[in-house]
Amino acid sequence: MIQPLDRQRIRKLLMVQGALLCAVTLAALFLGKAAALSAFLGGGTALLANALFAFWVFMPYRAQQPGALVTRFYAAEIGKLVLVGLSFAVIFIWLRPLNAAALFVSFFLVQVVSPVLAHGLARDTQRSS
Repeated sequence: MIQPLDRQRIRKLLMVQGALLCAVTLAALFLGKAAALSAFLGGGTALLANALFAFWVFMPYRAQQPGALVTRFYAAEIGKLVLVGLSFAVIFIWLRPLNAAALFVSFFLVQVVSPVLAHGLARDTQRSS
């Protein structure tokens, strides 16, 4: 079962990613509305994919079934990749005008925040224990 601390970490990571999405979108607004919308959709895709992954992997499970957890992890990663691929396809097909640089930079920034923060949060938790 997921411990409350794990839920707090997951929530905190997703909230920071959401805040970064807002900051990147606002920064892209200086480049124009198309860049801001592209940045929002790129970062939003990363945030949505990470939220889906976290929900799928960290839903309750039995410790007696570690194979089921591994299967769920791989299924969540595949689902995340499919969601990102489909989202980018839809964005590239329907969004006009598109600022590809803003889309990919925003996606990258929001996506990279997760492992960097997870490492920092794990280190902070070890210090306070």
